[in-house]
Formats: sequence, C-alpha cells, structure tokens
Amino acid sequence: MKRQQSETPACCTACGGHLVRKSPYLCQCDSCGKKYYISASRAHKVSVRLSMGKMIFLISMGVMALIAAAVLGYQLYTGHLVLSARRFSVAFRDFLMEAYEKPAAEISQEDLDRMNYLKIEWEEGYRFTYSFQDDYRASGTAPRKSITIEASKDDFSPTNVQYFTGLIQLELYTDAWENYRLPPENEIRSIICMDGLSRYGVPQFFSEVNPDTLEEVSILEAENLEDFSFLDYLKNIRKFSLEKAKIRDAGIFAGLENLEELELRYVVMDEEEAGDIIRELLALPSLRYFFIEGKSAWYIGDEDWAALEAEFGERVRMVRN
Repeated sequence: MKRQQSETPACCTACGGHLVRKSPYLCQCDSCGKKYYISASRAHKVSVRLSMGKMIFLISMGVMALIAAAVLGYQLYTGHLVLSARRFSVAFRDFLMEAYEKPAAEISQEDLDRMNYLKIEWEEGYRFTYSFQDDYRASGTAPRKSITIEASKDDFSPTNVQYFTGLIQLELYTDAWENYRLPPENEIRSIICMDGLSRYGVPQFFSEVNPDTLEEVSILEAENLEDFSFLDYLKNIRKFSLEKAKIRDAGIFAGLENLEELELRYVVMDEEEAGDIIRELLALPSLRYFFIEGKSAWYIGDEDWAALEAEFGERVRMVRN
C-alpha cells in the first residue's frame, strides 16, 4: 500500500515563493528561506529554527538577567537592613537584640510597636526594663524584664526612644529629659523623668506628647529646672509630681485646667511666700488632692495649716521633714 503523502502548503505564507521538500518532515521556501516542519500526524506546522549559537546566547542573556535581578534585590534588601540597624546606638542595639532575640537588622517597626513599657536607668551601664503588655491601670502587674548593657554614654543615644511608637509608659532615670526624642505619633499616658531644663534649655521633649492621652507626669531631681514653659504642652494632664524644683510663683500651674493631683516633694519656696503659693495652688478649680513634703512645709505654721485642713479637708496632706 502506497504511503499517503503529507500535506504541505502550496506556497510560502511569508513571500508566496515555491516550497522545496528537504526531508520527509521539512520544506523550505526557495525565495526567502523560511522553513516548514511537518509533524508526525502529517498536519503541517510553521516554525522558525534557531541556530544553536543564537539559542545559547538567548539562554545566557536570560540567566544573566535573572542573576542581575537577584543581586540587585539582595543589595536593596541588605542595604535596608543595614540602614535599619544603624539607626540604633550601641546600647539600644544590644538591648533590642536580647529583648527580641534576633539581629538588630531584622527588628521591624512592628516589633518596636509591641513595647508598651520602657524604663531606662544608669547603673554602671544602661539598664532597660520593659514589657510588651499595657499595665498602666494595673499598676505594674504585667510581667517585666530587665536587661543591663555595659556601654559608655558615647554608646547611648536618647533620641532612639522615638522609634518606640507603641509606648504607654516611659520612665527615664538617666540624663536630662530635654535630650530625649519622643515618638512623633504616640499614645503615652505616663512619663517619669529626671532633671530638667537649665535657663538656656529648649523644652522640645514635651512638645511631642499626645495631649489626648497623656495623664501623668513626674519630674524628679529637678533642682536645675528653671524653664517651666513646657507646661504649655501638659494642659490636659490629671496628675503632676515635681521634686526639688524652685517654685517662685503658683501661676506656672494656672494652665493645668484638668489637674486633679499635685505632689510637691522637697521643692524650694521663699519662706514669706510659701503660704500664699500653696493657697493659690489649692484654688485650682479641678484639684482634688495636694501633697507637699520637705522644708517648705515648715514655712506654713501650725495655725495656718490647721486652717487649710479645716477648709480643704482630706484634699491636702503635708509631711514635714
């Protein structure tokens, strides 16, 4: 039985030239050279044959493009990690690596947002106490951990606090608080800090507080505090505690319209003005509790203090020592 001839195009589909059979499965146009390959099923297919050199070249170019893309992506990724790690000072970097148990470059902003409580102390190194749970209302019942990092002051940057955007409570027992940077967006409710501004200081620290969330502020060891203009940023706080600062005029607290509790510990007042200053403070419209401790309390005679107790009752408390 004679084998059926395979069907081929009558002429070249590209130029209309005559097709010449080169093999049982290949025809070629004698004008433009286009090749036609015939499948085993005898249905013709049109294709273009690439030389082995061209094919190797294209494959090589593809592989090189993939390698270049991978290298570029790796460089961008590692560059981002390096920049992320470099934003931390040595002390903060070492603390974070222990707290999160991962390299500093892998600590994300989401990780930093998880930290709700942070206390920093100087004790022959920097001691960081932290918690990932908000326990402001529960008075410290959430589990807290402490990590001490042996580092010099040159290895510590107070501006690193700005990266902890999830903070609810912040306690600073190191350098003066004007050197710190709060997160631009925060929901901090309680701040305890030491020292204060000299007469040449600029109160930028409290300018970043969230007035809608901050409720409590304590400033300790504030004998150098002479600029009280920062109180303009604390108008909504409910509780304020001040230690060792010199108070010349009760008017500095006049803008604290929501203040409910005021504690003055070892503050300095002029003896002749102490009584009038305290009476002005007790006249604050929202004040429910006033406490004074230290030498200035002695400037108020027993008779005057009895009169204050008779007028304000349990709203006032004095400790003389």
